[in-house]
Amino acid sequence: MLRTSVSVKRTSRAVLCILLLLLPVTVWTVTGFWRETRLVDIAQDGRNKLELYRSNLQGAIKEHEYLPITLASDNRILNLATFADPANAAQVNVYLEKLAADSGASDIYFMDRDGTTIAASNWNSDASFIGRNFSFRPYFQQARRGETGHYFAFGITSNVPGYYISHPVRSDGVTFDGAMVVKTHLDTLLQRWTKGGESVLVTDENGVVIISARPEWRFRTLENLPAKNRPRIIASRKYGDSPLDLMPLTDGQWPKGDELSVLTLSTIPKDLSDLPPTEHAEKADPSSTKTNLGKTTYLATSSSLPKQGWRMFLLTDKSVLDRSTLSAGLMAGAAHVIFAGLVFIILQRRRTMLEQLEIRDWSQRELERQVRLRTADLMSTNLRLAQEINERSRTEDALRSAQTELVQTSKLAALGQMSAGIAHEINQPLTAIRSYAENALKFISRGNSDTANRNLQRISELTDRMGRITSNLKTFARRPEQDNQPVDVHEQMQKAIDLILETGRTGASNIVLSYAPDLKPVIAEPNQLIQVFTNILNNAADACPSDEDAKIEVHITKGDDRLLVSIKDNGHGILPENLPKLFDPFFTTKPFGDGLGLGLSICYGIIRSFGGTIRAKNRPNGGASFIIELRYDAVTADSGDNWHSTQNASTDKQIETPHQSESS
Repeated sequence: MLRTSVSVKRTSRAVLCILLLLLPVTVWTVTGFWRETRLVDIAQDGRNKLELYRSNLQGAIKEHEYLPITLASDNRILNLATFADPANAAQVNVYLEKLAADSGASDIYFMDRDGTTIAASNWNSDASFIGRNFSFRPYFQQARRGETGHYFAFGITSNVPGYYISHPVRSDGVTFDGAMVVKTHLDTLLQRWTKGGESVLVTDENGVVIISARPEWRFRTLENLPAKNRPRIIASRKYGDSPLDLMPLTDGQWPKGDELSVLTLSTIPKDLSDLPPTEHAEKADPSSTKTNLGKTTYLATSSSLPKQGWRMFLLTDKSVLDRSTLSAGLMAGAAHVIFAGLVFIILQRRRTMLEQLEIRDWSQRELERQVRLRTADLMSTNLRLAQEINERSRTEDALRSAQTELVQTSKLAALGQMSAGIAHEINQPLTAIRSYAENALKFISRGNSDTANRNLQRISELTDRMGRITSNLKTFARRPEQDNQPVDVHEQMQKAIDLILETGRTGASNIVLSYAPDLKPVIAEPNQLIQVFTNILNNAADACPSDEDAKIEVHITKGDDRLLVSIKDNGHGILPENLPKLFDPFFTTKPFGDGLGLGLSICYGIIRSFGGTIRAKNRPNGGASFIIELRYDAVTADSGDNWHSTQNASTDKQIETPHQSESS
């Protein structure tokens, strides 16, 4: 092995080992950076979501905040506060009942200055507030102080949690005569939060979860209640019969401010039956590590609601961060490995290049040695090279001569192909012109000038067509533009059939045309489309057995997105081996001198320029069938059948063939 190769190989291995040893460092650095970045994003996203949830909660509270303020100045309430007679109370009861149903509030009631309820929306229910005294409730005490009261608690009568809003009633504007109270359940808000799938909870001033998208977290405390306050809070029945258990916090702590904290909560069974029998006794302490419950680690953010003295927490599953960090680590590791591979490949290429340079130097030295050894042979070799040079000069002269002849032959072939195509294109109009001219002479001799004029008009149209064909000679070096337009296929087919009938071609006397009604136009050039139909009809007539037995059927039908034209004959058909090359230029099965083999090739090119297709196949009972598909210019109507004989068509148009003129 070369010395350079050994040295570079050792260097490559050393560099590769160093890069692989740095792989853990790269992964650790990237994952750390990505984790910190994602923590910032999660914290910001959490604060944005908390702001949205806080707006939703405040909106739900303010939805009914106007009611007690408005009702406090209502004349019916003021009269009831001044004269608390049963008649006034009954009217107010009915009014409050209807107002609660219309506004969606849970309960609406009026308490006098002593805190006794004298009118309520639930006056006719079993849990009616009428006669109940709620003066001990903070919202009544806030109203007595002249404030708008806000309070969340379980109902003393209904034992259903709700949010209470109160407002003082002053009949004279100064003296406290009672309090107007509205209670709402916030059920719609809880349903929206539950459907959102977010882990959101709201705690009150005592640190008790009062609102949560997770029902099992409701009315649990974030921290242990002080021993001196716990009996008082339970006795107030602010939280109903809830035992005020701790949240199942197993690790971490709840955030105090806007910072992001990590905490772990164990899963709380929804029912005691969800636990094994041996763990029933431990359900009262969900934070116990003895229970084999699932645990979830969250990233917690918080926000405060100063007006109510509440705090709101948003818990984001930490697995989202872990998965993102793992993906970042894997991607960093993959990128590091790819980089190491690229460095190794570069070093290998450098090693190969150095080896090639060293081999080239060795080869140069060896070549010089060989040159010195073979100098003696150069004289004899020079003589042989001179002979070879002379021979090569003669060969090059012969090659240039052959190339000149080949170019000339190619020009003649192109000219012959062009001339054959023009002869094929002009042959059909010339044949028709001859027939129309002969008929016109006969009609003039009979005095039938109208029919003679129509034949002369058709001769003029055919000469125009021949003029367009010959004009293509002027644009031989470029492709002329195609003037495609909406065309009536039935009309062009009828013109082609009339043209065939006028030529008196054997086998074309019995052509039957059937077409669907309401045919939509297709995209084509009219004269070229007639040229295609005429060429195929001529071929079909030539293939028919005899004039008496010949039959050519033309069907025009509607397809889903294209118009279908099929031309069938009862001739000898097409040999299977000829079908693949049927549309090739200069391919013909006719005797020498009867055809150039360009007709179907030209038809194929014309149809393709329209965006259509043409194909041929043999019929099962003998004969051939050509199918042409043309693109619609517009959406076609429902298909139908309408049969029409070309023999009658030619009679209706009053165009006589040479046979008809002789019979008349």
